[in-house]
Amino acid sequence: MLDYLVIAAFAFFGGSLRYWIGLILPKVDGFPLGTLVANLIGCFIFSWLVKHILDDMDVSGRLILGLGVGFCGALTTFSSFALDTMQLIQAGRWGLAFLYLVLSFIGGIAMTYIGEAIYRKGGAAEL
Repeated sequence: MLDYLVIAAFAFFGGSLRYWIGLILPKVDGFPLGTLVANLIGCFIFSWLVKHILDDMDVSGRLILGLGVGFCGALTTFSSFALDTMQLIQAGRWGLAFLYLVLSFIGGIAMTYIGEAIYRKGGAAEL
């Protein structure tokens, strides 16, 4: 039961950050910039912080669960990504839809790679 509470507490902050990013980066000409940025930040955080730094620091499994599943899970969202893509397609904005898909997939992989590269070069000391 405690795991659920930890996830919910961290999800509050991840979801709040996602909402705030959406407010400061609204859709531009139908392009979902806020969703893209939130997803890319989440990929980086999950790779760098959760998967490496916290594992190496031998911190509580609940903290890793809270940050990974709760915070990063609420910060990133596949459902908004899919909905935004469909809205662009339905509006006939094929070029923007393709750009969004490419930036999301390539950007997500790139941010994950960057998180791992920073970790390999010295972890938290590099930031």
